[in-house]
Amino acid sequence: MQHHVIYRDISPADKKLAENYVAKIIERFEKLTNKFDPDLVHLRIVVEGLEKKKFYFVQLTLSVPQGVLSARGEHKRLKTAFKIARERLEKELARHLSELRGEHVYKRHQRYIQEMAKALPELAVDKQADLKERFMDRLRPLLRDLYRIARREILFHQLTGELPPEYLDPGDVVDEAILWAYENYDQIVAMGDLAHALHKKILEIIKREINKLKEEGHEAIPVEETVPLDDVRYKLKEMPESPYFFEEERLRWEDVLPAGEVTEPEEALSAEELNNLIMRELSRVPEEKRQAFVWHVLDGLSFAEIAKLQGRDEESVRQDIEEVREYIRQRWQALGAKPKEIEEEVEAK
Repeated sequence: MQHHVIYRDISPADKKLAENYVAKIIERFEKLTNKFDPDLVHLRIVVEGLEKKKFYFVQLTLSVPQGVLSARGEHKRLKTAFKIARERLEKELARHLSELRGEHVYKRHQRYIQEMAKALPELAVDKQADLKERFMDRLRPLLRDLYRIARREILFHQLTGELPPEYLDPGDVVDEAILWAYENYDQIVAMGDLAHALHKKILEIIKREINKLKEEGHEAIPVEETVPLDDVRYKLKEMPESPYFFEEERLRWEDVLPAGEVTEPEEALSAEELNNLIMRELSRVPEEKRQAFVWHVLDGLSFAEIAKLQGRDEESVRQDIEEVREYIRQRWQALGAKPKEIEEEVEAK
């Protein structure tokens, strides 16, 4: 990140103090903007002493891809002026990042739907020629979004104890769904939505495995039980060489809450711990509500698409998503500020 600092009408003693605050500001926003190309990020800091008002003025201007964000702080104490400006800019940046994420998720889902539609004629040729392997090889590269959904769904059921750790490989689940699509292709095409049919099928496969385990006497853990953040239940059975495999999803609070509501705490959990914490909280939500929420917020599905998948009306889907969002908001307020301390308290009880 590039930066430029300007000091105006400020005493040598105050300037020396301000330089310490400036260094912390730069370090903070380098961390918060590390997803961007550092050459495309510029922070301008103006520190000014307002002698007549007996105030200090701090102006922060942050240029990032697709936005220029600014915030100011005024206070009779220099430290407080910096704090006000920093917190305001953090909120502006969180809002901007959330908007970019939402746009990215929506576009990714639309691209998936379009690619599936474009593939239908070639898949039909493969099916008619009885070319099963070519059919499957043609479809696999298009299904990373479906793999992501299967992967997350399996993890949730591992956290509830319905599936043992590393029992199901999401790649195997998606492969079984593709084979089913090949064997039932004409029927699926007649229904008009291959993406929808595959999504439903992976849920059926996972549920089938859960029911099989129940019949064998496997018992889920109580929902109130706290799963430690380093528990084996966060580990998946998956093969890095799988055609579906992608970089592991790492959830943050701002991925699941509206724009500008949260910023990353100064002392945060590691990326893995934070992801596990959010997954654990979501695993405590009733399954239908949880699925509606994550499919909409993380996968970009519309209310109508979710309603079709779950066999209910759009309004109930919307209400459930808002309920889960409010629950996550409350959990952020309880856990977001000092998650490590609260985690230790919970495990100590």
